[in-house]
Amino acid sequence: MRWMAIDHGTKKIGIAFCDELEIISSPYGIWPMEGEATLQKLAELVVAENVQAILVGLPLHKDGNESATAPHARKFGLALAQRTGLNVEFVNEHLTSCEAKRLLSLSGKKHKGKDKNLDSAAAAVLLQAHITSRQK
Repeated sequence: MRWMAIDHGTKKIGIAFCDELEIISSPYGIWPMEGEATLQKLAELVVAENVQAILVGLPLHKDGNESATAPHARKFGLALAQRTGLNVEFVNEHLTSCEAKRLLSLSGKKHKGKDKNLDSAAAAVLLQAHITSRQK
């Protein structure tokens, strides 16, 4: 199944995809969060990339409770489901950015401050964890 994962933020979103066999996830890009315009662009991307399901990261605290931004991610995911007609699953995104930062640093790239690829790498980490869990 071809999945698209979204690392949702109030200012931008990170996007990643996996292959149809659900073997590996790959960062796609980072888009500004512009409400309806972003939803429309994502709906078009879903068609262009033959996406069959969507994963949206849900920001949770260490104790499992939702953060203050979690309702925004839920609202966004539900709007995207309605727009695309696809199933949207929400998964805990706790520490995905930390893991993405670690993986980016292992790649040998030099980083200054916040990496411009971090959000899409975090979406890929989120998606890779999800597809791995589906294989068990």
